[in-house]
Amino acid sequence: MYYKLVKNNNSKSTSFGKWYARAAVTKTISLEKVSEVIQRNCSMKRSDVNAVLTELPEVMKDFMDQGCRVMVDGLGAFKFGLRSAGAEDVMKFNVREYVKGVRVLFQPEAVYDPSTGKYSKYLTREVTLDNITDKGSDEERTAKAEAKAQDQNGEAGGEG
Repeated sequence: MYYKLVKNNNSKSTSFGKWYARAAVTKTISLEKVSEVIQRNCSMKRSDVNAVLTELPEVMKDFMDQGCRVMVDGLGAFKFGLRSAGAEDVMKFNVREYVKGVRVLFQPEAVYDPSTGKYSKYLTREVTLDNITDKGSDEERTAKAEAKAQDQNGEAGGEG
């Protein structure tokens, strides 16, 4: 995972002048690219994978509209949350006036490590940090990331 260093320039903050690491996004990956990688890792065709992934948000929304929490194994759980102002009296509460917005809440899946006795987020386990300012162009970083992903999937060195 890449990070960049950002200086706190808010003179009113107690942390003014301090430097902080912030996650850096190098590229946005399309659903088509995700489908292509999944196709390489399983027996489905890209068009089939794409169809399933395209339908997933619609099905999740339908369930969340019904008050359900949708769990995607290996990823986490999604549900709706509300931003609401407080009413002085329950009888005075009305949705149009007090509900300010709907948002999607995400809770990453956690896995238990018996050796440490702790839970860790499935998606963030074994993440290594790398300062993006030292890494060249977006294209070079993307090529390195794709090569690393192929190596981890056992695709390095061609087919065996």
